[in-house]
This record gives sequence, structure tokens and C-alpha cells, in this order.
Amino acid sequence: MKNALFREDGMMPKWSGKTRNVSSELLALEDEICILRKQMEQMFQEEQSFTAEKVIEISRLLDVKINEYMKSHVKK
Repeated sequence: MKNALFREDGMMPKWSGKTRNVSSELLALEDEICILRKQMEQMFQEEQSFTAEKVIEISRLLDVKINEYMKSHVKK
């Protein structure tokens, strides 16, 4: 079974099971969100705490990017 979290052909958002056409701007934002998520997971592993300042900082930036994605996704 394919994991719906990863876009294989440029048509599927990384965290959606739906296939659709997306702009290169949205694809770049999706990539940034995935990178930040991985960084946050890695930082959690290093710090062993969700409340570590570094983890919170990345989490906040991730929230901003997800909100940006959702706003641009709704407009289209």
C-alpha cells in the first residue's frame, strides 16, 4: 500500500490522499513543510523533549508554513 504522505509524481500533496494539480509554489511549500517536520522530529530525538526551545521554535515555524499552505490552498 502506498503511503499517502509522499508525492511520487508531482500531482499528490504529501499529506493528503487526494490527487490533484498543484502549482510549483504549493509544491515548494509542501517540500518546506516536510523538511521542517523532519527537522522537528530530529530535534525531538536529540532533545528528548517536546518542550525544548529548539523543538518549539521549529514547531512554530511549521505551524506558520502549514497555515500559509492552507490559506493558499483554499484560494485556489
